[in-house]
Amino acid sequence: MLVGAIAAAAISPARAQDKAPCGPAMRTIHVTECVPETYKVKRTVYSMECKTEEYDAVKCVMENQVRTRECVVVKCVPVMTTEKRKVCKNVTCWEERTTTERCWKTVTETCMKKRLKCLGHWECYEKEACFANLFHKCCSNPCDPCGSSCCAPKTRTAKRWVCCPEYECCPVTVCKKVCVCVPKTCKVPVCKQVWEEMDVQVCSYRRVEEKKTLTETVCVPKQVTYRATRTVRVCVPHEEEVSCTRMVSRCVERSVPAETCCAPTTCCSSPCGSCDSCGGGHGLFSRMRGHGHCCR
Repeated sequence: MLVGAIAAAAISPARAQDKAPCGPAMRTIHVTECVPETYKVKRTVYSMECKTEEYDAVKCVMENQVRTRECVVVKCVPVMTTEKRKVCKNVTCWEERTTTERCWKTVTETCMKKRLKCLGHWECYEKEACFANLFHKCCSNPCDPCGSSCCAPKTRTAKRWVCCPEYECCPVTVCKKVCVCVPKTCKVPVCKQVWEEMDVQVCSYRRVEEKKTLTETVCVPKQVTYRATRTVRVCVPHEEEVSCTRMVSRCVERSVPAETCCAPTTCCSSPCGSCDSCGGGHGLFSRMRGHGHCCR
C-alpha cells in the first residue's frame, strides 16, 4: 500500500502541469522595504570667538612712609688705665777693646839698579878703491876692471858704527811707603738690652648701650586695584539647520509569478492562500511531488 501511494503522488502533478497554460501566472504581493528619507534638523553648534573684556587687576606700588622707632645703640668708649709692665730698654755702655790700626811709614832702602854706560863705538877699517884716468879708459877688461896695468889698486880708511851697549850696576837709595799694623786700645760704645718695670698707659674700650629714637623713611609695598582689558577666547553656541537621511519602512506592491507567490514567512500566513493552492500540503507526499519550496 505504501508503494502504491508513492506512485500515485508522483503521477498526479505531472498531469496537472499538462493542463496549465504556457505563460506563468502573475500575482500581486505586498512587500515591506526600507526607503531613504531626507529631513531637516536644528542642532546647536559651538564656535570659538575672541572677546575683549574688562577685569579687576591688582598691582604692587611702593609707597614712602615716615616711621619712628626706638633702638639700642652700642658705643665703644675708650678708657685709659695704668698698668705695670716689663719694658725692654736699650742702654749704651762703653767698653775697652784692642784694635789694629794701619799706618804708613816712609822707609829708606838701598837697591841695585842697572845703568847704561855706553851704546857702542866707532871703528876704522880699510877698503879698496879704483881711481880712473881722466884721459883714457882705465879698465880694458870689464870683468876685472881693477886688474889692468893702467889702473893700479889703492886702499882708503873708513869709519863705521858698532852697536854694543854696555851696562853697569850701581847702588841707589830709594824712599818708599810701607804699611804697618799697630795695636791700639780704644773705648767702643756697646748697646745692651735691659728689662725693667715701669708704668704704662693702656687704652681699652668699653661697650656702652644707649637708647636712641630714629626717624626714617621706609618703602612699603601697597596693592592698588585697577581695571584692565584682556582678550579671551569664548565658546559661543548657535543653532544651524542640517539635512539628515533616515531609512523608513514602507509597504510596496510587487507583481511576482504565481509559483513564487509565497512570502518568506510561514506557509499558512502567505497571501496566496493555503498551501493546497500552491500545489500540496504539509505532508510527506506533497514534498515528494516537488512543492515543498512554498513552505519556507
